[in-house]
Amino acid sequence: MKLNMLSRICGHALPCLLVAFLVPVSVRALQGEVTGGQQAATAQEEGVDVLAASFERVASKFFTADHVVFRYDDDYLQLELFVSIDRGILATKPLDEGVQARYQVSFRVFDGENQLGGDSWVRSDFSADPSTRRVGQKIPELVKYPILPGKYRLEFEVADLVAEEYQLESYPVELKAFQAGELAVSDIIFASRIEKVQGPAGEFDHSGLLVLPNAERLYGVANPRAFYYAEIYNLTGGQGNRYRVDRRIHNQEGRVVKTLAERERDVPGASCVDVDAFSIATLQTGTYTLEIEVTDLASGKQTTVERTFWVFRPGEEPRATVRAGLVDPGFDVAAMSESEIDLELEMIMLIVPPRVKNQIKSLEAASKRVFLASFWVSNDPDSTTRANEFREAFLQRAKEANQQYGTFRRQGWKTDRGRVYLMIGAPSNIEDHPYEEDTNRSYQIWEYDYIEGGVIFVFVDRTGFGDFTQVHSNKLGEPNNPSWIELELRR
Repeated sequence: MKLNMLSRICGHALPCLLVAFLVPVSVRALQGEVTGGQQAATAQEEGVDVLAASFERVASKFFTADHVVFRYDDDYLQLELFVSIDRGILATKPLDEGVQARYQVSFRVFDGENQLGGDSWVRSDFSADPSTRRVGQKIPELVKYPILPGKYRLEFEVADLVAEEYQLESYPVELKAFQAGELAVSDIIFASRIEKVQGPAGEFDHSGLLVLPNAERLYGVANPRAFYYAEIYNLTGGQGNRYRVDRRIHNQEGRVVKTLAERERDVPGASCVDVDAFSIATLQTGTYTLEIEVTDLASGKQTTVERTFWVFRPGEEPRATVRAGLVDPGFDVAAMSESEIDLELEMIMLIVPPRVKNQIKSLEAASKRVFLASFWVSNDPDSTTRANEFREAFLQRAKEANQQYGTFRRQGWKTDRGRVYLMIGAPSNIEDHPYEEDTNRSYQIWEYDYIEGGVIFVFVDRTGFGDFTQVHSNKLGEPNNPSWIELELRR
């Protein structure tokens, strides 16, 4: 008997567990292949708390999340959640024979405030040669659940256990039923690789194929072929019956820019799969939609499914609009000058952890464009919209910091107050102390009630020209000087 709750699917088989998971989700040991690097290895890990409270939530995302829906049976859908983790951004620790990253990935599904299901596991990723780890190498992780049609909230969480940092992405979805007896096509899953396998492929198994999902749906120089997988349901069976699949690629204006070869085949059964790969060589940097149209030649019925993907090549012209955050309306990384890219990267370095800051500093000119584009894509809080709300809010803060905290020597975002404002936002309260004879200095105490149980930042105007210097904070990772009053004011 099936329950009205989520249970994890092992491969394409029946549910493994018919239990509801409670928060927090305990770590369940898993072992399997980690792809995306030449020297990858996986080890079972146990006893790791889910996102320890000491971990810092960082802005520079090292993963991208996505989901697809297939038919499970007459009542249930098969929901697949997956992430692509950037191997080059994960922190590593040295070992005798190389370096190793460790990360924890968690998936959760909510119905309102109730968690219906979830899974969490830890993996280790070993490299004998650290130089083989590069930004842009992706490690896929995937989980499958049977679920009833309805409205839900999906939550994806990845923790870098070496850097002690974590990131969270969450968004709402409405999962619609496949009507019984009606010709239908599942969601399209874009992949970095699809191939036949002799044995089981674990969570990546789709109808006997190894399908490694590309959560970014982004293709370019490093991956010039776009793979896809889709399932077709409720074809008219019978000897001699056939069906046709037409596939077209549209640009962002809706114009067909590429037509893939038409496929006409015998109906193998009520359901079948459509799998293929196509070259993006003729597609310029931009936003595209793959349209799959299926025609049941016996009944004359037709159905269509579409899904967006993106192509990006650094410095390519003409100007184009690419995935929200990569190249948004008003943000075209290909058209930005080197000085504009350097300025934006300099601002980003204020909000990323030291290891990412060091990566930015070591980037070559061409790599800077790729990193900047990838940074905004990864931090887009809602990939279903054309705007990148994170970037818009970040640049708005920079503008406000310039207006409020700029001095005759420096732009506002480069000042200490501007850095904190850019990093965290407006404080809950500002305790302002103008110049007084007994202190000989002006100073401000910024209070943030909603961070780490309440933190403060103290800024002192040492020069008398309105350029405030940060002298103390009790926020983790910030300079801490409990004796700031004696050192700064009682002189």
